[in-house]
Amino acid sequence: MAKTLEEVKEAVSRKYVGKMGIHAVGIRRSQNAVCVYLHDFDAVGQDALLEAIAKEAGPYQVLTVREDRPVIA
Repeated sequence: MAKTLEEVKEAVSRKYVGKMGIHAVGIRRSQNAVCVYLHDFDAVGQDALLEAIAKEAGPYQVLTVREDRPVIA
């Protein structure tokens, strides 16, 4: 059974947020993609982790967004 974009986003979020600089997961409907938000840009093993996410997210594209970690003011 094919998963929806939202289901893939939730699964990726549950499994990967908090690992190797990933602080959020979202979706970009216009690109039919899951967005992975990173704050630690060069964590050891991050490329392999992103490859694993891409395989799990298929057939949807995975976009990485590199930004500073959000802070509470």
